Amino acid sequence: MIKGIGIDIAEVERIKKNMGDDRFLEKLYSNKELEYLKSRKLNPQTAAGMFAAKEAVAKCLGTGFSNFGPRHIGILRDGHGKPYVVLSGNALKRAEELNIKNIHISISHTKDFAIAQCLAE
Repeated sequence: MIKGIGIDIAEVERIKKNMGDDRFLEKLYSNKELEYLKSRKLNPQTAAGMFAAKEAVAKCLGTGFSNFGPRHIGILRDGHGKPYVVLSGNALKRAEELNIKNIHISISHTKDFAIAQCLAE
């Protein structure tokens, strides 16, 4: 049963402008996510896609970032490069309240925009 959906679009240039600020990166991305971004040479399209995915998941949970922050929604990759979601803190608590068992995420980008869609079951 579908418990929630979410979608978000992010401007790559907006993320790129802030990527030189370590505090910005540490506010949005977990250590594992930062490792992945560094392995991708801090590609702004990748970072924007991950940010859009976090926003889409927050919308899917029905709260936005009102009770938790972006670092509580991890966007990681499996061995094939497929993105998956790891929740922690109040984001995990919210998913448990909604009885969400699976969260699916899809991310795409162009030179200028990144988009992500989320579906929770």
